Amino acid sequence: MTKLIKLDKDSTIKVSNKIEEYLTPDFVYIPFPPKKEDLKKEPFIKKASKIYQNVYAPVSGKLTKIEKCLLPNGKEVNCLVFANDFQEKQEQIVATRKKINNLTKEMIIEDIFNTHLKEKLNKENVVTFVISGIDDEPYIENEVFLQREYTKFLADALDALLNVYPNSKVYIALKNTDNETILAYQNVLGMYKNIELKLVEDLYLIGKESFLIKYLRIKNNYVYLKASEVYEIYQNIKKRKPIVEHFLTMSGSGTKNPLVIKTKLGVKVVDLFQKFFHEDLSECSFYVNGMMQGIQLDMNKLIVTPDLEGIIMMKKQKRNIKKCIKCGKCIAICPIHSNPLMAYKLGMKVKCMHCGLCSYICPSYIPLQKYLEGDKYE
Repeated sequence: MTKLIKLDKDSTIKVSNKIEEYLTPDFVYIPFPPKKEDLKKEPFIKKASKIYQNVYAPVSGKLTKIEKCLLPNGKEVNCLVFANDFQEKQEQIVATRKKINNLTKEMIIEDIFNTHLKEKLNKENVVTFVISGIDDEPYIENEVFLQREYTKFLADALDALLNVYPNSKVYIALKNTDNETILAYQNVLGMYKNIELKLVEDLYLIGKESFLIKYLRIKNNYVYLKASEVYEIYQNIKKRKPIVEHFLTMSGSGTKNPLVIKTKLGVKVVDLFQKFFHEDLSECSFYVNGMMQGIQLDMNKLIVTPDLEGIIMMKKQKRNIKKCIKCGKCIAICPIHSNPLMAYKLGMKVKCMHCGLCSYICPSYIPLQKYLEGDKYE
């Protein structure tokens, strides 16, 4: 089994225990679809209406212009800019269900809006549902806060899944240091059969599918879901509506006000800064999706999409990059047994999961991630 490690974290960075909301933006920015022919031509949208596959309108409003924006992966794309009319005009949605624990498998899958989730659930002979309730990235706490806020909803959704996959069970994996979330589940799980907490060590990457499955010694016929995906399933099958809101963390040593925020998809991140952060952040470095796996981007162009986990604001630290001392620590720590030095020294592209551990462990402060795509050090 791959040896995972515990990261050094700044214990003074503590996220507020209240989820803040920003649900009334003036504008939302929707990336163009991969195929332009999939784009609807109407200048008006209704909330929750389908714009194209897996993308639904977060507000009702009017198309005003097209603008270049940044996605969390650093890609610049054209976006449709919709002005919010604040009318919350919605597509006609079938009434909310009173009960969801008597649904058939076909009814559940039919109500799922996300095609990727449909594929995950459309399996035969599922033995185990493995739920990752873990935020691996330091200072990001979306999964944790979502579970504490909606514990009963998640348990209801998992109970509904258990009913349509006979003889299956659910394991909810939490870090053994996450006392608040553990307690939240313990207060409700007594009412549900075959849902069990699995407490795991506080190790980096333990929440990712491949590592969690090995750690729990799960064999075959399992479905892996993040807690946020279970929440999406609940919203889909209970309220019969797509997800148009999103949780993200904005924290770090650069702010006195670390937060988990619930906001609309398509919001510009700079609007969140203006709403919640009034301190001087000019001396901060900003990391999109975390310090380990994330990248630094222009905050003014970045928009909220389903794959934006958070923004980490850290006080700038001057570190002098030194020459490689050939200690081999980067090779020893790699969870997929790659050789970062082959990329750094020779310009060879090596297998990489972009976990950031090689840069984290390097005593010479070399940003090894920068070279793993075959960019030779000069």
